[in-house]
Amino acid sequence: MQPLSAPPAPHSPPEPLPVCAALAEALMDDPFYQAVTIDHAAAPALRHRVLAHYFALAMDEACAVGEVLQAGTDGAACWITNRATASEKAMHSARRTEGLARCLGPLGFDNYQRIAAAMEEQVPGNLHNAWYLSILGVRPAARGQGLAQRLILPTLVRADLAGTACYLETFNPLSLPFYRRLGFTGETECVEPVSGRMYWLMARDARPPS
Repeated sequence: MQPLSAPPAPHSPPEPLPVCAALAEALMDDPFYQAVTIDHAAAPALRHRVLAHYFALAMDEACAVGEVLQAGTDGAACWITNRATASEKAMHSARRTEGLARCLGPLGFDNYQRIAAAMEEQVPGNLHNAWYLSILGVRPAARGQGLAQRLILPTLVRADLAGTACYLETFNPLSLPFYRRLGFTGETECVEPVSGRMYWLMARDARPPS
C-alpha cells in the first residue's frame, strides 16, 4: 500500500447504508477502528458515520476483487479472494485509500496507513495468495442467531472447493473459539505497534471434499 503524502481535509461522510451502520455499531470498540477514527473520538455520532463510510468503501473494494455476504441489514462479511488480478487489486485498494484519506482525518488516516503496513508485514509468504476475511460484523442486537457463521461458511466452502487457504486477523480474544470451530487452527500472536494491542493472525487450510 503506497502512502498518500498529503491527505486532503476530511469532509462529512454521506448518510451510511443500513448494513454499513450495523458494521460500525458492531466494531465500534475494536482497537483498529478506534485508532483510525481517533479524530472523531469526541463526537460519537460523527465517529459512527465516519466508520460506516469506512465500511462502505471496504465493501465496494470487496465487491470488485472478492465477495461480500450480507445478513440483511444486520451484518456482513467482506472477503478479498483471487478473483481479481494483482493490478486490479492494487487499483481498488488505492481507490479505497483515497476515499479514506478524505473522511478519516489526518491522525486517523496516518494510523490507518501505519497499522495496515505493520499488519501486512506479519502475513507469512504462504498466505499471500490465500483468501482474506477482511471484515466480519453483526450488530449487537442481532447476535446469538448464528448470523456470523452463516455469513462466512459459504465462502469457506468455495475456498475448500478451490483448494485455497484462508486467513484473518482479530483483536478480539473472545472470537478465537468461534474461528477455531470453523477450521482456523493456525494462530500467530502479534502486537500492533501503533496501539500496542495484541491481535491474532489465524489461518485455515483448505479441507478436502468429504
